[in-house]
Amino acid sequence: MTVLCVALLVSYTDRLIINLVVDPIRADLGLSDVQISLLQGAGFAIIFALAGLPSGRLADTINRRNLIVAGVLLWSVATVACGLASDFWSFFCARLAVGMGEAALVPAASSLIIDFFSPRRRGTALGVFSLGATFGAGGALLIGGTLLRAIEAGWFASMPLMGALVPWRQVFILVALPGFALVALLLSIVEPRRQNRSGFLPLSDVLRLLLANNGTVLRVCLVKGVLAIGDHGLFAWMPTLLQRVYGMSAMEVGGLLVLAVSVSGATASVLGGALSDWFARRWGVSTRVVLLLGCYLLTIAGATMVFFAGTGQQAALAMGIWAFGSIGGYVVGHVVMQESVPSEMRATTIALSLTFIGLIGIGLGPTLVPLVSLHGFGSEAALQPAMGTVSLVAALLAFVVIWPPIKVGLTILRTRRTSTSERG
Repeated sequence: MTVLCVALLVSYTDRLIINLVVDPIRADLGLSDVQISLLQGAGFAIIFALAGLPSGRLADTINRRNLIVAGVLLWSVATVACGLASDFWSFFCARLAVGMGEAALVPAASSLIIDFFSPRRRGTALGVFSLGATFGAGGALLIGGTLLRAIEAGWFASMPLMGALVPWRQVFILVALPGFALVALLLSIVEPRRQNRSGFLPLSDVLRLLLANNGTVLRVCLVKGVLAIGDHGLFAWMPTLLQRVYGMSAMEVGGLLVLAVSVSGATASVLGGALSDWFARRWGVSTRVVLLLGCYLLTIAGATMVFFAGTGQQAALAMGIWAFGSIGGYVVGHVVMQESVPSEMRATTIALSLTFIGLIGIGLGPTLVPLVSLHGFGSEAALQPAMGTVSLVAALLAFVVIWPPIKVGLTILRTRRTSTSERG
């Protein structure tokens, strides 16, 4: 669990470090905000989404640990290539490779965790695993800010080849190094026996199970993608907003967003998983989905607050509220999906949700913000209202998509609570 959590942390750090050095990259390579957004979003998301389903199907058939090792090596090499990119297209290709490597991790790791833990502990286990994403998302900014300060102080000037590179390039190379060290730890994981296995499912059976129970699994997959528009729109541009509009340094931005996102996200990961396990033990696994109601209401509140934030601290607080609801919903949805399908398609199901996240969320979120800013509010400087608009629309749409399964869960919950009360 610890090794897989660290692997997720490293993947998010390598994926999101670009958000802290937007302006230096923009100036050095002569890029526009839209081109930068493509490197943040589509450049990573296209292959991340396309490779997700094949990776999930592979994870349902081959050694999952070895698949993760291959992915870690690929994305680490690609992160180094990002730091050496000479123009938009070489950077874009390197980001594609990062996405391909990272596509292997979550489906295989989630399937491993389900086989490691009993149904009564899976929510908590997946919540702990999600801490890697939470701390990776915030840690990318703090680690990046710390590295930039160390680079500016000349700490790495004597390293071969590094001293000749500008700071943002050194950052990419340095954050890639832990991935190579992680391989030895990953190889220490013993592949567990797959539980409740009856054979490889054909695609027709996979589709049937996705559409069962009012399409609950498919709805959870889709809602993850829709909400990810807000996730990646906010996270891609919040560091730039705090630096451009509120005059903060990279180090200040990293510290503030780590506090806002990592603390709220870590709490949501553990609390969401543990609370969903408590619901499952008390009222049955079919009531877990009810918790998504509170999660998505919190994202609506956070997105609304983005509009009215008047200081950098208020903007970060709004993002923290959003992160609490979004990450909590991610963890609960993760468990709902895994318990709704047999072992033979658990990794495939997670991969499908990542495909939606990649194509819809990562692909659209970062790019929609500058487009809405320019065409909706008339200026590239209107980042804050654009971020609020994109995230609020995403949260409202996600709520509409997930409401039918929540409604069914509420009915079951009321019935079982009434039955328990009468017996009491």
